[in-house]
Amino acid sequence: MKPFRSASLALASAILIASAPGAARPRYGGILRVETQGTLRALDPAATPATALEGATRRHVLPLIFDPLIEMDPDGGLRPLLAASWEGDAAGARWQVRLRPGVTLHDGSLLTPEQVASSLGASRTDWQVAVDAGAIVVTPSEPRRDLPWELAELRSAVGVHRPSGELVGTGPFRVERLEGSRLTLRAHEEHHGGRPFLDAVHIEMGRAPASQLSDLELDRADLVSVGPSDAGRVIQRQLRIVSSRPLELFALVFEAHRATTASEPLRRTLAAAIDRDAIRRVLLQGRAQPADALLPEWLSGYPSFAVASRGQVLSRAAVAALPAAQRTLAIRVDAADALSRAMAERVAVDAREAGFSAAVQAPAGLGPRPDLRLIRLSLEASAPDRALAALFNGFAPRTLGLLTREPPPAPGSPLETVARLERALLENAVIVPLVHAPELFGLGARVDSWSGPIVLPSGAWDLANLWIVPDRALGAEAPGAKAPSR
Repeated sequence: MKPFRSASLALASAILIASAPGAARPRYGGILRVETQGTLRALDPAATPATALEGATRRHVLPLIFDPLIEMDPDGGLRPLLAASWEGDAAGARWQVRLRPGVTLHDGSLLTPEQVASSLGASRTDWQVAVDAGAIVVTPSEPRRDLPWELAELRSAVGVHRPSGELVGTGPFRVERLEGSRLTLRAHEEHHGGRPFLDAVHIEMGRAPASQLSDLELDRADLVSVGPSDAGRVIQRQLRIVSSRPLELFALVFEAHRATTASEPLRRTLAAAIDRDAIRRVLLQGRAQPADALLPEWLSGYPSFAVASRGQVLSRAAVAALPAAQRTLAIRVDAADALSRAMAERVAVDAREAGFSAAVQAPAGLGPRPDLRLIRLSLEASAPDRALAALFNGFAPRTLGLLTREPPPAPGSPLETVARLERALLENAVIVPLVHAPELFGLGARVDSWSGPIVLPSGAWDLANLWIVPDRALGAEAPGAKAPSR
């Protein structure tokens, strides 16, 4: 994304771009207008978010400012970012990372291995981090064969503290101003990946979903979060929807009094009765995947049928013949979650068709004891063992006790172990997966991407890849537009 220094290369690139049907040359300049529902209390990648909304905003915004040593490859696995290379011993007890040369911080100084070691030592207090012969040496408190994955996490991103207290990064954008809920980022001219096309990114935080959608439609915003039910409306306005891979699991979890061995046929009957495709098609506007496993296949690496739970299913007549107390189901949802409530109502309809008497509870406070709950769990875009371990940690202890007594997969566990543990979580049908859903974003008409998606499979934003289209309606190009190097 750096401007060409060679006139011949720039000319050759311009010829190639011009020869592509409908192609437009990217240009440098312009301000991208972004809105988020969450707000940031601190611009520190090592800080812990107070809410899920803040956590989502941190995952999207902070990687624009701070780079990690290693990043997730959109095609799977890991790839170097600030690191040139890394290697560890067989046990994962000692790791060496070589820093790529010539990385420039936002204040114009060069990043040093000592600064990286200091940053990691501050954010990872259970690690010993030092510099030896120019290499960053990491010794975790316990051997970690998956330590490169931890280096790719947001909390491991490199931030250098200055005497003024300012935290300086190396990302494609630097902080220009943070005033309340308004954050302005400016292009980092010397970014190691090249200068972004955009001059700046202006982020309005704390914006309600309805306000974001309205601002997108009125051309007051270029990138906003969108709910599944609004995706069709965005497309009707001739705007675009961009999304991550499926990163959220919707599932039913039975309560302890319904999780007995004797109740297993009833649980399986309900699971088999649910029309997951209708949930995907109607409620989620086709922007989800029916789920019969906890991890989507793109993340797990194995087919869902390898872990899906199967067993005895009762006929409608057999369910209807049961005592009322056994076939009556109360489904609890979060009162503030309209999508979950709509999904639970759909499940209740399917349950009634299978012979159950089902109703949805959405109390604002304490309510009658439910029989099962509809839950939403975020999925970690990581290695399969780490993604499943995160799900283990996402379940409430009482729920996990109903599912299995197996521990979560150890770091670096082979795929066979991950599949076996996921199968153990599902085998008694106490948890019933429904759908896997992606993060959705609305994109305004005046922006486009140069190469690759704007939202990566992990949900990260590649805003350095965006550029402002001078006049999309006419297909015009700004005079003097420059083509980027690759």
